[in-house]
Amino acid sequence: MIRKGRFAMWNGKEYALVSYQRQYYLQTEEVCEERNGFERMSGKEHVLIRSVSLKELQEAYEIVPYTMLEGYRFAVEGINQSNGKVALVTNNPFVKGKVDVQPYGSLEYIIELPVDQVDFLEERFPLYGM
Repeated sequence: MIRKGRFAMWNGKEYALVSYQRQYYLQTEEVCEERNGFERMSGKEHVLIRSVSLKELQEAYEIVPYTMLEGYRFAVEGINQSNGKVALVTNNPFVKGKVDVQPYGSLEYIIELPVDQVDFLEERFPLYGM
């Protein structure tokens, strides 16, 4: 599983962390979390959310997935579930000619590889001064 985005530790467990109008919510798809105060999100029956304050969180962080190809760092842009490929992006101009990349936007390069051929790494950045 590739994790990307904001996450938080609450009661010793990791949850996705979302915010809306300055209110923070933990998000999960585990129905058993209803016993911990999670409620089904309207319009998305399989998603459960729970309002939290930042003081309740043990830790909050952003996860940025990446991989290394031929010694160059590539950000994980996304995964195409229909073809099983992951899009990897870099803005390093030295990668051109060393890795089979295509131009992508302005001064960026992209390559798509099967998910099972990519070793995913994560970089974690603390959020909210934690």
